[in-house]
Amino acid sequence: MIINALDKQFVLTEEGQIKWQKDLTNPMPGEVIAEIKKGEGLLMPSCSLVDSDILAGQDKDAILKFVQEWLRRYVREALEPLFKLQDDDIADGAAKEIAQKLHDALGILPREDLQQLIGQMSEDDRATLRTKKIRFGPLIVYLPELNKPAAVRLRAMLLSLRADKELPAVAPPDGIVSFSVEGKDIDKAYYSAIGYPVYGPRSMRVDMLDRVICAVYDTAKEGKFQAQHQMAEWLGSNIADLYAILEAMGHKKIYDPADAVKAEEDKTAEATEGASAKPEKSQPQEARAEEVKSVEVQSDEVKPVEKTKVDAKSDVATEKPKEILKPDLATFALKRGKAMNAASDAAPPARPNKKFSDKTFSSNKKKFDKKKSNAKKPPQQRIYKAEVEANPEDSPFAILSQLKVTKKD
Repeated sequence: MIINALDKQFVLTEEGQIKWQKDLTNPMPGEVIAEIKKGEGLLMPSCSLVDSDILAGQDKDAILKFVQEWLRRYVREALEPLFKLQDDDIADGAAKEIAQKLHDALGILPREDLQQLIGQMSEDDRATLRTKKIRFGPLIVYLPELNKPAAVRLRAMLLSLRADKELPAVAPPDGIVSFSVEGKDIDKAYYSAIGYPVYGPRSMRVDMLDRVICAVYDTAKEGKFQAQHQMAEWLGSNIADLYAILEAMGHKKIYDPADAVKAEEDKTAEATEGASAKPEKSQPQEARAEEVKSVEVQSDEVKPVEKTKVDAKSDVATEKPKEILKPDLATFALKRGKAMNAASDAAPPARPNKKFSDKTFSSNKKKFDKKKSNAKKPPQQRIYKAEVEANPEDSPFAILSQLKVTKKD
C-alpha cells in the first residue's frame, strides 16, 4: 500500500510532479501520483492527486492526506534553517522581529531594512541569533545554509507557485557562482529571494558576493580601495563586470591604470605616425654605398647558436616557465553609508583603561614648553672627588717607630 511507503519512495520533480517508486533499488523516479500547487501560504504548498492506474481501488482521501504530510516534511527539511527562526527560544523584541522578517523573506534581506532593529538588540539577542546561523554582512543579512542547490530550487518553485507561474521555475544551474543578466528583463527581487542578488550585469550567489563586499571594506583606507583579481575569481566574472558590480554598489571609480597605459600608447602611436609622415633627407651616393657595404659584411658573419639545456631522460629542451604578472586594477572611492558602521554596530563598546583615572592627567599642570627645552645651556664643569681612608700602618715611615735607639748605639 502507498500509505505505508517510506518517504524515500517519493520524489518532487522540477516540473512540480510528485512521483512514487515502489522499488527503492530502481534508479528511475517512479510514477506520477500527485502535483504540487499553491497553498495557504508561501511555505505551505498543497497538492492534488492525478488520474493513475496505480491509485485504482485505493483510498484516495487517505493517500492524499499522506502525500500532503510528506510534502510538508519535505519543505521543512529542505528549508530547515528558515523554520528554526520561529523557535520559541527567541525572546520577544528586536531579535524576534528580525527572525520573523528574515523568515518571511525566505532567508535574505538587505541590511538597511534591519539596521534599526540590529541596533536595538542586546547581547543575549545576538547570542541567540548566532545559534540560528544568521550572517549579518555589511550589506546583506542571510542564512548561508540555504545556498544549497535543493534549497535554491525549492524557493524558486514556491515563489513561482505564489506568482501563478508555470513550472519548472527559472533557477540558476546547481552550484553556479554567478551568471550574466545583462540585457535581460529580470525580476531582481525574485533572484535575491532565491539567494542570487543582482548587482550590475551579473546575478551572484550571496555568500560569494558577501565575501567580495567584506574584502572591499576590510582593505579600504582613507575612503578608498583597490579592486583585486581575487574578487573577480570569487565571482567568476571578468574585470569589466567586476568594475560594473562595484559601481552598482555605489562605489565610484577614480583611477584606472589601464586608462593611463592606453593614453600613453595612443600618444606614442601619434608620435610614430607624425615621424613617418616627414620626408627622409637624401643621402650622398657615397654614404649610401658605404652603408650597403657594411650591411653585406655583417650578413657574412656567422653568429654562434646558443644551446639550450636538454634533459638527458626526455631529450627535450626545458625552459623555466615565466611568471605571469597581473596588472594593477582600478581604485574606487568607497561609498559612504550604513555599511561603514556595520562592523562597529555589532562590536561591544570599548572599556576604559582602569590603570589611568581622571586624576592622573590633571589640567592644572604646567604645559611643556618645547622652545625652552630646546634652548642651548652653557656647559657645566663636573668635578669628581675620591676620598680614601688613611691607614697609619701603610705609611713608609711607620717602620721608624718600631726602631729602638739604645745607649750602645
